[in-house]
Amino acid sequence: MAPFLIDSSPLARCAIIKFVMRHLFEKLSVKRIIFAAAFILLMLPVLAFSQTSAPKESLRGLRSIFIKVLPVASDAQADGLSVSQIQKIVESELRKAGVPIRSEPQFGQEYASLGITIDTIKHPQGVYLFTVNVAVVQEVQITRPQRQGNFPAETYSKRALGLTTPSRIDVIYEPLKEKLGEFIRDYLAVNPKQ
Repeated sequence: MAPFLIDSSPLARCAIIKFVMRHLFEKLSVKRIIFAAAFILLMLPVLAFSQTSAPKESLRGLRSIFIKVLPVASDAQADGLSVSQIQKIVESELRKAGVPIRSEPQFGQEYASLGITIDTIKHPQGVYLFTVNVAVVQEVQITRPQRQGNFPAETYSKRALGLTTPSRIDVIYEPLKEKLGEFIRDYLAVNPKQ
Protein backbone atom coordinates (compact mmCIF):
# COMPACT_ATOMS: atom_id res chain seq x y z
CA MET A 1 0.00 0.00 0.00
CA ALA A 2 1.34 3.42 -0.94
CA PRO A 3 1.36 6.21 1.68
CA PHE A 4 -1.76 8.31 1.62
CA LEU A 5 -1.95 11.81 3.05
CA ILE A 6 -5.12 13.71 3.60
CA ASP A 7 -5.84 17.37 3.64
CA SER A 8 -7.12 18.52 7.01
CA SER A 9 -10.39 19.81 5.51
CA PRO A 10 -13.66 18.32 6.79
CA LEU A 11 -14.61 16.98 3.33
CA ALA A 12 -11.30 15.14 2.99
CA ARG A 13 -11.68 13.64 6.46
CA CYS A 14 -15.21 12.45 5.69
CA ALA A 15 -13.99 10.83 2.45
CA ILE A 16 -11.25 8.87 4.21
CA ILE A 17 -13.61 7.79 6.98
CA LYS A 18 -16.04 6.50 4.37
CA PHE A 19 -13.22 4.66 2.53
CA VAL A 20 -11.79 3.08 5.68
CA MET A 21 -15.19 2.09 7.05
CA ARG A 22 -16.25 0.48 3.76
CA HIS A 23 -13.07 -1.64 3.62
CA LEU A 24 -13.11 -2.50 7.31
CA PHE A 25 -16.65 -3.83 7.20
CA GLU A 26 -16.30 -5.89 4.00
CA LYS A 27 -15.53 -8.86 6.23
CA LEU A 28 -16.83 -8.28 9.70
CA SER A 29 -14.39 -9.50 12.31
CA VAL A 30 -13.74 -8.52 15.90
CA LYS A 31 -10.35 -7.01 14.97
CA ARG A 32 -11.90 -4.89 12.22
CA ILE A 33 -14.69 -3.68 14.48
CA ILE A 34 -12.20 -2.73 17.22
CA PHE A 35 -10.03 -0.90 14.68
CA ALA A 36 -13.07 0.92 13.30
CA ALA A 37 -14.19 1.96 16.78
CA ALA A 38 -10.69 3.25 17.63
CA PHE A 39 -10.58 5.09 14.30
CA ILE A 40 -13.92 6.79 14.94
CA LEU A 41 -12.91 7.77 18.49
CA LEU A 42 -9.67 9.26 17.17
CA MET A 43 -11.51 11.18 14.45
CA LEU A 44 -14.29 12.72 16.55
CA PRO A 45 -12.14 15.41 18.22
CA VAL A 46 -10.42 16.18 14.91
CA LEU A 47 -13.74 16.58 13.11
CA ALA A 48 -15.20 18.69 15.91
CA PHE A 49 -12.18 20.98 15.95
CA SER A 50 -12.32 21.47 12.18
CA GLN A 51 -15.44 23.57 12.60
CA THR A 52 -13.40 26.44 14.08
CA SER A 53 -10.67 28.51 12.49
CA ALA A 54 -7.10 28.67 13.80
CA PRO A 55 -6.82 32.07 15.50
CA LYS A 56 -3.40 33.32 14.46
CA GLU A 57 -4.13 36.53 16.35
CA SER A 58 -3.50 34.58 19.56
CA LEU A 59 0.15 34.36 18.49
CA ARG A 60 0.65 38.13 18.49
CA GLY A 61 3.24 39.36 20.98
CA LEU A 62 4.75 35.98 21.81
CA ARG A 63 8.47 36.48 22.43
CA SER A 64 9.52 32.85 22.23
CA ILE A 65 8.27 29.29 22.02
CA PHE A 66 9.08 26.22 24.12
CA ILE A 67 8.83 22.99 22.10
CA LYS A 68 7.15 19.97 23.72
CA VAL A 69 7.04 16.78 21.66
CA LEU A 70 4.73 14.19 23.19
CA PRO A 71 5.73 10.50 23.18
CA VAL A 72 4.70 8.36 20.21
CA ALA A 73 3.22 4.85 20.30
CA SER A 74 5.66 2.02 20.89
CA ASP A 75 4.74 0.17 17.68
CA ALA A 76 5.40 3.35 15.66
CA GLN A 77 8.74 3.77 17.47
CA ALA A 78 9.66 0.18 16.60
CA ASP A 79 8.90 0.96 12.94
CA GLY A 80 11.14 4.07 12.97
CA LEU A 81 9.09 7.04 14.20
CA SER A 82 11.38 8.91 16.59
CA VAL A 83 10.62 11.61 19.17
CA SER A 84 14.20 12.88 18.83
CA GLN A 85 13.81 13.16 15.02
CA ILE A 86 10.51 15.00 15.47
CA GLN A 87 12.23 17.39 17.93
CA LYS A 88 15.09 18.00 15.44
CA ILE A 89 12.66 18.72 12.60
CA VAL A 90 10.63 21.17 14.71
CA GLU A 91 13.70 23.00 16.03
CA SER A 92 15.27 23.18 12.57
CA GLU A 93 12.14 24.57 10.90
CA LEU A 94 11.59 27.20 13.62
CA ARG A 95 15.25 28.29 13.63
CA LYS A 96 15.35 28.57 9.81
CA ALA A 97 12.33 30.89 10.00
CA GLY A 98 13.77 32.95 12.87
CA VAL A 99 11.14 31.99 15.45
CA PRO A 100 12.76 32.32 18.91
CA ILE A 101 12.97 29.03 20.84
CA ARG A 102 13.34 28.53 24.61
CA SER A 103 14.99 25.52 26.19
CA GLU A 104 12.77 25.67 29.29
CA PRO A 105 9.05 26.47 29.65
CA GLN A 106 8.16 29.89 31.04
CA PHE A 107 4.85 31.28 32.16
CA GLY A 108 3.45 34.67 31.29
CA GLN A 109 1.50 36.34 28.54
CA GLU A 110 4.55 36.72 26.28
CA TYR A 111 5.49 33.01 26.28
CA ALA A 112 3.90 29.84 24.95
CA SER A 113 4.55 26.14 24.37
CA LEU A 114 4.34 24.52 20.96
CA GLY A 115 2.98 21.02 21.48
CA ILE A 116 3.64 18.40 18.83
CA THR A 117 1.43 15.32 18.98
CA ILE A 118 1.61 12.44 16.53
CA ASP A 119 -1.02 9.78 17.22
CA THR A 120 -0.94 6.47 15.38
CA ILE A 121 -3.17 3.44 15.21
CA LYS A 122 -1.73 0.32 13.60
CA HIS A 123 -4.20 -2.01 11.97
CA PRO A 124 -3.45 -5.73 12.50
CA GLN A 125 -2.74 -5.98 8.75
CA GLY A 126 0.01 -3.38 9.15
CA VAL A 127 -1.49 -0.09 7.94
CA TYR A 128 -1.03 2.99 10.11
CA LEU A 129 -3.67 5.67 10.51
CA PHE A 130 -2.02 8.81 11.88
CA THR A 131 -2.81 12.35 12.96
CA VAL A 132 -0.33 15.18 13.32
CA ASN A 133 -1.21 18.07 15.63
CA VAL A 134 0.81 21.27 16.01
CA ALA A 135 -0.74 23.31 18.84
CA VAL A 136 0.09 26.36 20.93
CA VAL A 137 -0.69 26.34 24.64
CA GLN A 138 -0.39 29.61 26.53
CA GLU A 139 -1.81 31.44 29.51
CA VAL A 140 -5.19 33.00 28.94
CA GLN A 141 -7.24 35.16 31.22
CA ILE A 142 -10.79 34.28 32.13
CA THR A 143 -12.80 37.45 32.58
CA ARG A 144 -15.91 36.06 34.25
CA PRO A 145 -16.21 37.69 37.69
CA GLN A 146 -16.38 34.35 39.54
CA ARG A 147 -13.27 32.82 37.86
CA GLN A 148 -10.73 35.58 37.27
CA GLY A 149 -7.14 34.53 36.76
CA ASN A 150 -4.75 33.07 34.22
CA PHE A 151 -5.00 29.48 33.01
CA PRO A 152 -3.16 27.44 30.35
CA ALA A 153 -5.24 26.79 27.23
CA GLU A 154 -4.77 25.66 23.64
CA THR A 155 -5.23 28.79 21.55
CA TYR A 156 -4.00 27.62 18.15
CA SER A 157 -3.91 24.29 16.34
CA LYS A 158 -3.15 22.83 12.91
CA ARG A 159 -3.93 19.17 12.18
CA ALA A 160 -3.40 16.62 9.44
CA LEU A 161 -4.53 13.04 8.94
CA GLY A 162 -3.09 10.24 6.81
CA LEU A 163 -2.43 6.57 6.18
CA THR A 164 0.92 4.88 5.67
CA THR A 165 2.71 1.56 6.01
CA PRO A 166 5.43 0.57 8.49
CA SER A 167 8.02 0.64 5.69
CA ARG A 168 7.08 4.28 4.95
CA ILE A 169 6.61 5.59 8.51
CA ASP A 170 8.82 8.55 7.48
CA VAL A 171 5.84 9.86 5.46
CA ILE A 172 4.50 11.21 8.77
CA TYR A 173 7.27 13.84 8.79
CA GLU A 174 5.83 15.47 5.63
CA PRO A 175 2.51 16.69 7.14
CA LEU A 176 4.46 17.65 10.28
CA LYS A 177 6.62 20.00 8.19
CA GLU A 178 3.54 21.29 6.36
CA LYS A 179 1.70 22.14 9.60
CA LEU A 180 4.85 23.68 11.08
CA GLY A 181 5.08 25.82 7.94
CA GLU A 182 1.51 27.02 8.48
CA PHE A 183 2.30 27.85 12.12
CA ILE A 184 5.46 29.73 11.11
CA ARG A 185 3.59 31.77 8.47
CA ASP A 186 0.89 32.69 10.99
CA TYR A 187 3.44 33.49 13.74
CA LEU A 188 5.50 35.74 11.44
CA ALA A 189 2.36 37.43 10.07
CA VAL A 190 1.54 38.79 13.54
CA ASN A 191 5.14 39.01 14.82
CA PRO A 192 7.18 40.43 11.92
CA LYS A 193 10.96 40.25 12.22
CA GLN A 194 12.51 43.50 13.48
